[in-house]
Amino acid sequence: MDVFINNIISFPVVVFTFLLAIIMVYWLLAMLGAVDIEMFDADLDLDVDVDVDVDIEPDMDVGATVDPDLDSEGLSGVTGFMLKWGLTGVPVTVVVSILVASSWLICYIAASMLLPLVPLALLQWLVGAALLVVSFGLAIPVTAQLIKPLKSAFVSHSARNKASFIGAECVVKTGSVNETFGQAEYEDGGAGMLFDVRANPEDGIKKGDHVILKSYDEDDGSYWVIKTSDFD
Repeated sequence: MDVFINNIISFPVVVFTFLLAIIMVYWLLAMLGAVDIEMFDADLDLDVDVDVDVDIEPDMDVGATVDPDLDSEGLSGVTGFMLKWGLTGVPVTVVVSILVASSWLICYIAASMLLPLVPLALLQWLVGAALLVVSFGLAIPVTAQLIKPLKSAFVSHSARNKASFIGAECVVKTGSVNETFGQAEYEDGGAGMLFDVRANPEDGIKKGDHVILKSYDEDDGSYWVIKTSDFD
């Protein structure tokens, strides 16, 4: 036990021991609800260099997320580093935690085996400094492999905008639909989504009719609909 304590508080392992202690305090605060595990993710998303060439259609809905499969060419800083080594798909705090823990373990094992073989204190410091770099470098691919099973637990889904439902088929849920009133349900495979809809009273749309969302009125927050049978 004394050997273990001596190693973790001695250079070079003490560097990663200090970082690991910070990580442990962070996760303690996270469990208490004092901090968010995704607190650094927004800043990472904004670190994308605009040199990446992207073709955008005029009506495309542009989000502020970084695709984990995006090519790292044209990216710089932390984002480019993480994309290059596959350290994406989970919160940054999870990646950093596993990276620090892996670095600590590799450095501890290497230092325990190699430093006793180095005779001079000065050489031990030089070897220790080299072990810091090597341990961190080896921990990167290890971390990339360890986070792969975790990615499915952190899949994020972008919310659809209202206009994206245009052309969808719905079922009328109100007794009738006119220019000022009406609701229809869209089956999304779950609980369903209820939309405010409007239509020409002369169309005679009533409860149970299948309709098509033809256009969306942003001011009113409703869709203009027509019967499915009248849709060309």
